Amino acid sequence: MRQIVLGLMTSLVMGLLPGLALAAVDMPRPDDARALQGLEEARILWDVTLAKPKELLARLGVIERTYRDLERQGVAPHMVLAFRGGAVDLLTQDAPDRHIESAQTILLIHAKLRELASLDGIERLEACSIATRRAGITQADLIEPLVEVGNTFVTAAAYAQRGYTKIKID
Repeated sequence: MRQIVLGLMTSLVMGLLPGLALAAVDMPRPDDARALQGLEEARILWDVTLAKPKELLARLGVIERTYRDLERQGVAPHMVLAFRGGAVDLLTQDAPDRHIESAQTILLIHAKLRELASLDGIERLEACSIATRRAGITQADLIEPLVEVGNTFVTAAAYAQRGYTKIKID
């Protein structure tokens, strides 16, 4: 009897899923038209210090969603991701080996960073050498496409002078 009930419930749910998916597609999405009015481009410097793998992976998804939302609304995204503090420890080739309990998530972070770097408008992914020196990390240790810079506070100031808004991810 239990198997019959489970089978019926599964059939019912599976039958409803396509309709629910279509309903979600047909629903109007909120937009940011008022805020974006008159803008052709948006410049964002993501200041990333978050050192918890699961949370960092989720925030990288938010960064991608922001990129896609800007594109969808006709605004060209220009983004720089600047990593400093404990975040740089997750961005090395050997990070999955050093953090074995989070190895899969770290590998997903690395893949997401490569994916983001391939998007038009993602201009640079940089790691602060102050943080890398403290962690004993060199440019050779960092995953591609990260580039070590002298000081992300200096680069943040320079990007601000070029019209980039700094958004903190910690």
